[in-house]
Amino acid sequence: MFLTVLFIKLLLVHYATQSQVKVQACCGHKVSLKCPNVDFDTMDFVSMGWYKLNKENKDGIIRRSKGDKSGQHYNFPRNASLDNKYNLLLSNVTPEDSGTYECFIGANVGGQNRYLQVNLTVQVCVTSQAPLTTLTTMTPDNTTESALACSKQAEDLPVLWTVSGCVAVGLGKIILCLISIWVFQIICSSRQQREW
Repeated sequence: MFLTVLFIKLLLVHYATQSQVKVQACCGHKVSLKCPNVDFDTMDFVSMGWYKLNKENKDGIIRRSKGDKSGQHYNFPRNASLDNKYNLLLSNVTPEDSGTYECFIGANVGGQNRYLQVNLTVQVCVTSQAPLTTLTTMTPDNTTESALACSKQAEDLPVLWTVSGCVAVGLGKIILCLISIWVFQIICSSRQQREW
């Protein structure tokens, strides 16, 4: 019973950590945050907005009605804009921009509002004059894009790998203990036989 409960808890932890979209960015680069799993071309909605979530509240960044080109800017401390696909554009990002952003989609009457989250992680700004590497990527329409690659940071292991490692170490300890007990019993029984 205990193992079943533990397994269910581990699955819930894994699901909770994998359900949020994660975006990594280099310091000083431009970032485009997209509402996950949303096709605004086919969706029927009234308006949409972007917010940055804090511990106590959420700060409004920008809101746009469907069909509107400009949108309404909130008192967010940095410049932000929306592209024609309602992606949030942040230029010259810094580690202070890291955090959870919420894409709010206001539904028409009879529909259901959607609250989708994107977690942005901006790597630490490097102040040394390290050589920059240029990456060239091929886009679906066969054009190339160049971007400066930032230094790679250590990535966290997925929860499943971490749990598997802990379970393997635990099982190894149990097996070593059982072997030690078995060897100890053999030694004790051989000593008892000599004394007879």
